[in-house]
Amino acid sequence: MSTPPPAETRRIHPLTIWIPIIAIVGGIVVAYSYLVKLSMEKRQDRLPVLSRLEKDLTLVERSGKTVELSQLKGKVIVACWVYTHCPRGCAGVVSAMLDVHKDYENNPDVHFLSVSVDPDDGAEQLKTFADGLKIGGDNWWFVNGPKDVLRSYMTRYFGFMAVQDIPEKDRLSPADKYMHDMKVALVDKQGRVRGHYDISNPDPQQNEFINAKFREDMKRVLAETQSSNNMAMGIILLSVMGISVLSLLIMAWKRPPGRPAPSDPATAP
Repeated sequence: MSTPPPAETRRIHPLTIWIPIIAIVGGIVVAYSYLVKLSMEKRQDRLPVLSRLEKDLTLVERSGKTVELSQLKGKVIVACWVYTHCPRGCAGVVSAMLDVHKDYENNPDVHFLSVSVDPDDGAEQLKTFADGLKIGGDNWWFVNGPKDVLRSYMTRYFGFMAVQDIPEKDRLSPADKYMHDMKVALVDKQGRVRGHYDISNPDPQQNEFINAKFREDMKRVLAETQSSNNMAMGIILLSVMGISVLSLLIMAWKRPPGRPAPSDPATAP
């Protein structure tokens, strides 16, 4: 009496094994790359994050156009308070910014922003002020907006000191209406304020030191952003490579014995 052939053993489809493996290994590659990124960032002497531009702001530019602060997303911003009839040093702050602007006027990653503290500064006044300092180009906005909204935003998000209205009896001149922060704020591409700088300090030695620090920090913020972009690209490439290698292994998987492929000669008529 002949023995019946053994029933075919049920085999597990290889994809049910390899798909979880691909997911796990891909996750390990991404996690490892991210940990390497964090380790590198900790070793760097990074600037602190002082505040963030968490909300948008609608402004009127010297050109008369309405602009949104969100239009500057992805750019390094150099911002300051100003007003066109300021007798306390606004022109000095803008002049110091102008020296920096000359180095970055053709850099699409950098934008300058001068915000008027005076509600009476319309687009025409702002244009006359900027033209008087020979400031042109599209990467420097002179803007104004609603008084209370603007002051609250500049204090809360840019981190400037609160504006003080000067009583008439204490004014140096009729135009001496406001006490405001004379520093500039450095904002990175993620909308994070990384520093405030008194670049028009009247003391020559202090002024030289502060301006050198400001310029160095600008370079660091720009390089930091580029480094982050490169790292993100590296993570993507590593993940793709890992998944590609495992995909090739699946394609090279040999069919189980006893299951010839349809193109195998043994199955030909």
